[in-house]
Amino acid sequence: MTSDEEYDYVIVGGGTAGSVLAHRLTENPDVQVLVLEAGSDFVPANVDAAPLWYTLLGSTVDWGYQTVPQPGLGGRQVYEPRGKLPGGSSNLYIMMHVRGHPSDFDNWAYQGAAGWSHADLEPYFARLEGPQVVTNAGRHQPNPMSQVFIDACRELGYREVPDFNGPEMIGAGWHHIDVKDGERRGALKSYLEPVLDRPNLTLRTDAYAMNLIFEGTRCVGTRYLQQAPAAPTAEGRRLSGASPAEPGVRQVRSRAETIVCLGTIESPKLLLLSGLGPAEQLRRFRIPVVADLPGVGENFHNHVLTGIIAETAEPVQPGRQNLSESALFALSQPGMIAPDLQLAFVHVPFDIIVGQQHPNAVSILPGVVRPQSRGTIRLASLDPLAAPLIDPNYLGDQADVRRMVEAVKLSRDIFASTAFKGHLTGELLPGTQIRTDAEIEQFVRERADCYHHQAGSCRMGIDNLAVVDPELRARGVQGVRVVDASVMPAVPSGNCHTAVVAIAERAADLIKEARHG
Repeated sequence: MTSDEEYDYVIVGGGTAGSVLAHRLTENPDVQVLVLEAGSDFVPANVDAAPLWYTLLGSTVDWGYQTVPQPGLGGRQVYEPRGKLPGGSSNLYIMMHVRGHPSDFDNWAYQGAAGWSHADLEPYFARLEGPQVVTNAGRHQPNPMSQVFIDACRELGYREVPDFNGPEMIGAGWHHIDVKDGERRGALKSYLEPVLDRPNLTLRTDAYAMNLIFEGTRCVGTRYLQQAPAAPTAEGRRLSGASPAEPGVRQVRSRAETIVCLGTIESPKLLLLSGLGPAEQLRRFRIPVVADLPGVGENFHNHVLTGIIAETAEPVQPGRQNLSESALFALSQPGMIAPDLQLAFVHVPFDIIVGQQHPNAVSILPGVVRPQSRGTIRLASLDPLAAPLIDPNYLGDQADVRRMVEAVKLSRDIFASTAFKGHLTGELLPGTQIRTDAEIEQFVRERADCYHHQAGSCRMGIDNLAVVDPELRARGVQGVRVVDASVMPAVPSGNCHTAVVAIAERAADLIKEARHG
């Protein structure tokens, strides 16, 4: 093992949250920060092209995880994409800028995460719209079919909402998106790249974290495997400012804190490999117990969706932005205070095979965005490079099944509206042979898929199953924080990239406050 390096802060994971923290913590020139990122410093050209996000799925910049077989989906395994390069999954996401409903965050605080109410987070949502470019999709030559979708929702009695991030979220409207002139503006472009020339920031790519290093219960560093970079396989660019290191197992010391930002799948895995987690699971793998934290890997959950596809009478115009410019947030039953259904309109076929046969088609993606189902992240082996056992327990709770059925039926009502008459020639998926609720449920179980909004596996709180406290410090130890979507007690009601950025913005303030006493 090589000799130690030493920094004030070691950020393990250069994804969305890690990029924000690198930007904010190095605002103080006296603070030395190292970012360890498993992905390469090579950014494929399609990362920057907003309409081409789907080409990155399954590519070299995608971890390409698979779940364990899902009983609620007939035993299917589900593909779970996650970004593998600086900027993380903000390089793969569909660029929808959705804060979430105020009650999402008030519920976090109500459950014991003091300081994380909507009022607490509102200044951070406003702050992030400085670095993060946000545009209204409806004002930048949107696809004409996106407007038809909004008109159809209005025909069904839904109000048109000017901004899902405003005072009213329930209804149909244009998405605000993290796109500028057709270019993706994720965490890499917005937060990390602009500061890579700071002398107090070191970005180390191709660096796989193996475990945290403890002296007693205090984390003093990180052990990682430095790999040689692979040759690029596509057009793109190399990041200016990444700092390579000699291949091999290395360790780095942190004078102040180690901040784990590996995401909802990898953060609990690293904690478990480091001796933080359920004692029984750690002993099974003969990992010395540093802190018995039974909540590590629990509460794992994700939004779930499927796709309804209809063929169009005329060729669909190619996308200029993110392929999904309008949406409907709705209630599965009257009397609820926040939406639990999100229906995104996509002006391409949802299913690749259907799309090959019917290229001129549009889709509605009905999804449950307040899922009841909860799953787990577990160690698969002691190999730090091996993926953990990923079990989101999709549709494990019957309430999620019922709401998915209602969302499919609502999607069909939208396509059957007068607004879409003349634009569509017929339903391709699920197909007119699927009519009864039982048949729709079977279709949902066969076709439900990951919504890419994994959350909750290291949740914050004050109870025995909380992994981090309300200041995101790992319980039972010193010198470790977790900052990413894994700390969410419950995923927000919508695309969650914006909430992850807000969490990281507030975490940066908490870290700065701790440094100054």
